[in-house]
Amino acid sequence: MYTRLLSLTILLLSACAPLVSPAPESAQIASLTPLLDNLQPTSLPTQGDIPQMPQNDPTPSSKLEELAEMAKKKLAERLSIPYSQIDLINAKEVIWPNSSLGCPQPGMAYADVLTPGYLILLNTNGHDYEYHAGKNSDIFYCENPTPPVPGMPGDV
Repeated sequence: MYTRLLSLTILLLSACAPLVSPAPESAQIASLTPLLDNLQPTSLPTQGDIPQMPQNDPTPSSKLEELAEMAKKKLAERLSIPYSQIDLINAKEVIWPNSSLGCPQPGMAYADVLTPGYLILLNTNGHDYEYHAGKNSDIFYCENPTPPVPGMPGDV
């Protein structure tokens, strides 16, 4: 009895399924023909059409240039020397190991969080001077600097 009921159920379900017959191949080709007719030939890209990858620019960004100029002015004022006697050795974006921006002060506590910022290295009369800044802070002289952590600020 169970077998007959199962067979009858299968027969009824298969009778309810829609009958799909594949379209003839000629109908499929005919439906694609208008699409193929509208295709336009394309030309190969020329040198001017190919996007160029940005080159690594060894010159500092405008923000770094601005910070370097400010650091040179501050150092000239600090040492009471002409601005022209100060050489820019390096200006780069860095990641500081904490919120001290690489210039921890004794007795101070700092948030232990990687902090993107800037390092400006200047030289005059054979002495190096470091100026540090955060992304949103003023540049300042750091007498006892700690090094930044490896990596780029975009990694933070």
